[in-house]
Amino acid sequence: MKVGIVSIFDNNNLGNRLQNFALQQVLLKYADQVVTIKNKPYYSKKSRIARMLPLAESEFLNRLLGMERRARIVGFTNRNIRLSRGCYWYDKGDVKLRKADQCDLYCAGSDQIWNPTMGRGGSFDYLRFALKEQTFSYAASFGVDAVAPEHADAVRQGLEHVGHLSVREDAGQQIVKDLTGRDAQVLVDPTMLLTAEEWDQVIALPKAPVPEKYVLTYFLGKVSEQRRTAMQEQAHKMGCQLIEIMDPASPFHCVGPDEFVYLIKHAQLVCTDSFHGSVFSFLYGRPFAVFGRQGKGPNMGSRLKTFVSKFSLQECVADGDRLPPIPAQPDYDAGYAALRTEREKAAAYLAQVLGSAER
Repeated sequence: MKVGIVSIFDNNNLGNRLQNFALQQVLLKYADQVVTIKNKPYYSKKSRIARMLPLAESEFLNRLLGMERRARIVGFTNRNIRLSRGCYWYDKGDVKLRKADQCDLYCAGSDQIWNPTMGRGGSFDYLRFALKEQTFSYAASFGVDAVAPEHADAVRQGLEHVGHLSVREDAGQQIVKDLTGRDAQVLVDPTMLLTAEEWDQVIALPKAPVPEKYVLTYFLGKVSEQRRTAMQEQAHKMGCQLIEIMDPASPFHCVGPDEFVYLIKHAQLVCTDSFHGSVFSFLYGRPFAVFGRQGKGPNMGSRLKTFVSKFSLQECVADGDRLPPIPAQPDYDAGYAALRTEREKAAAYLAQVLGSAER
């Protein structure tokens, strides 16, 4: 059996690449082949330029152009994720896959594949190029708590075409119910379905020398001076150096997804406003502090609140810019028990959809 994944394809985003890889690995427990269908926007200047540069997804070319961070992400994708031969425009109407890219089943997800405010949620994202009986979703997200009236009909029609429905958030489940009357299962992000031991098979030592003891920070939003000072003081208290991944001056600014997970695994403490930064800290049993996101850009507040609540991680939440108490050895036993339950739910759903038990 061959399964095709339709997700956001973003070689600039660490979390996006990690969730894509994780979903592939999970589906390979049920299918013989899994391929990610490459897709880009047609109606953007950036993509019109990209159409003239077929080597844009070349690790070598990105490095040659001085885009080291993107080169490493592209390299991770090319080494670890099986890709379609063709690249398809998700916003250009009906799509017809090349024969070599056609699959027995197609999976939409995870990530915000159905977020209309991001230009997603067209016929491609709802797998309209395939028969309904060939389609399912895994932890697909709308990225919004409610669908705007002007998008409701398109979303309803798209959802009606997906054979089996799974979403990432409770809000998504309610959207599906309100628009179609159907019940969608809420399942965890695929990065959480792989064990720490499975992630160990893909992580890589960063190219820059790694300090023996360090506090790792990974913020997608802004970092106030008060927050930075609090983290510096905590690092000093713990006898650690401070690694700030998103600081352009840091030698670790250019890490790829595999190096990113390595740094989390070996950190004495992780400070982050990122969902995946929190997830990998939890999976590896590392102390972490999760902060609210500051500044403009996507706010993952509800997503992080759901994560913290579901896995009993309230003690990891910072109070504004102040870190929570940092234990020498965190106790995540209740969270791991909840995770086992979530993994069982996901396995049951996938076994039902794919027609067999896990191999």
